[in-house]
Amino acid sequence: MVRRIELKAHLTTEELKRRYLACQKAQEKTRWRALHLISKGVRAAEAARRVGRTSGWVTQLVSRYNQQGPSAIPRQTGESAAGRRPKLSASLATELDTALRSHAPDGGLWTGPKVAAWIANKSGQDVHHSTGWRALKRLGFSLQTPRPANKRRASREEQAEFKKS
Repeated sequence: MVRRIELKAHLTTEELKRRYLACQKAQEKTRWRALHLISKGVRAAEAARRVGRTSGWVTQLVSRYNQQGPSAIPRQTGESAAGRRPKLSASLATELDTALRSHAPDGGLWTGPKVAAWIANKSGQDVHHSTGWRALKRLGFSLQTPRPANKRRASREEQAEFKKS
């Protein structure tokens, strides 16, 4: 017969439920829900099935919770890691948004490579053109291309003749 996992009474079942329901972060919410299910007497395999994880994951979670208490739940290794510093800071994004509302330096339309060059010039970092496209999208801009000309359109004389009839 399978042994049930014992959960130390760091928090009551009601407090675990309250934290599960109040949590905004998906991964953290999954952990609180798994602990809540275990505290209600649900087996690890069933709790794992309900939260979409493996029974080994639930067992490790309970073990970590039993050792460290509620502080073991919010952040796990690799989650919310700092990562690389963004090429486009908030102040630079505001400045770019202002620049995008005027004409591009060459007088044409803004493109990803032009935005990347602008960011590189302002930040002093190498910026790939795809970063320029992403910055455009993030600021709410879309690809703008002129409508194609009709290759079979009528000449001025033909248009004038058509208007007369």
